[in-house]
Amino acid sequence: MLFCTPQEETEYREHFDGLHFVRWHPLSMDVLPAGGSKAEGVTRLAARLGFEPENIYAFGDNYNDMEMFQYADCSIAMGNAPEALRQLASHVTLSADQDGIWHGLKWTGLI
Repeated sequence: MLFCTPQEETEYREHFDGLHFVRWHPLSMDVLPAGGSKAEGVTRLAARLGFEPENIYAFGDNYNDMEMFQYADCSIAMGNAPEALRQLASHVTLSADQDGIWHGLKWTGLI
């Protein structure tokens, strides 16, 4: 995680081309290895466990979840997620502080 303003972001991107930066807050970005993302982690875990994308359920609430939503067959955005993530979601549930994950799991039929 890197705390910086959007104006400072350019300098980090220029000096650290081996890293992948994903802004999720006006003052913070996730810092990952180049090519890394939540989607990559989920993809690798699914391959190791023998799961297909149609058996993956992704929950998220910010821009750092967008690639994962594009990978998972079922993606559930928290109610407080930005509109760009909500547009990618299979379903939008309540915000995380309103038991959004529980409501999302109920919607999927997993509980």
